[in-house]
Amino acid sequence: PDFRSPGTGLYDNLQRFNLPSPDSMFDIDYFRCNPAPFYELIKELWPGHFAPTPAHFFLKLLHDKNILLRCYTQNIDSLERQAGLPEEKIVAAHGNFDGAHVVQSRFSEEREIQVDIAELKRALDRGEEGWQALRKEKGGLVKPNIVFFGEPLPHRFIELHLRDLANCDLLIVLGTSLAVAPFNSLVGQAPATAPRLLVNRDSAGTCDELTNGFRFHLTEEGQNWRDVWHQGDCDSGCRALAAALGWAEDLEALIRSRVNSAASQGLPAAL
Repeated sequence: PDFRSPGTGLYDNLQRFNLPSPDSMFDIDYFRCNPAPFYELIKELWPGHFAPTPAHFFLKLLHDKNILLRCYTQNIDSLERQAGLPEEKIVAAHGNFDGAHVVQSRFSEEREIQVDIAELKRALDRGEEGWQALRKEKGGLVKPNIVFFGEPLPHRFIELHLRDLANCDLLIVLGTSLAVAPFNSLVGQAPATAPRLLVNRDSAGTCDELTNGFRFHLTEEGQNWRDVWHQGDCDSGCRALAAALGWAEDLEALIRSRVNSAASQGLPAAL
């Protein structure tokens, strides 16, 4: 699931945890005080429960065609890697499950202690007894390398985003409300000559709400010279774009390959 879609998004389905607000689930200060809800939730979100979708394979196809500069993602599920994108092509701006670390106290300046993600998974599988024992062993709560509210973005995002956006010839934005800063600022950092495509069910990131945002809603001559909104879900949008480029069969071949591979390994298959 995504985070913010009304009714189906993750934030609309957290009532059982009795949180002060949905954002509390991913708030670092709340986690320090009450980690149990997050630990319970991430057992459901852990990689292996979900499979890449056609949109993920479209990203892999762009890489295979040697035209993908970088994939910047807010997703924490690592499905881009499962679809076959090399690690160096991905910037997981909000982190993922590729590693874990000990959460330091708020004002600690000590170096972050890394923990094997498999060790955290084994602890969580034992319930509260398991994560409490891990906490005692490591000297603090352990969480996946997911960026919470109140935490800085990964160094990789800070290091690469200005250079990558400056070299962007085409910006494709897939399935996002563009509500979270500073990630949403990427839209406005592409060169003024670069076309920008939004594939989304709802309009998002327009220039009346985001600096240098999309201009597809402007109708007077000369106001919009590069922006397009394809209204719909990511999978159908990516399939439509692949078809327009003459790559429909290439995309379906990637998806079939994943389905066959997943079936042989007993893993969830692509949609």
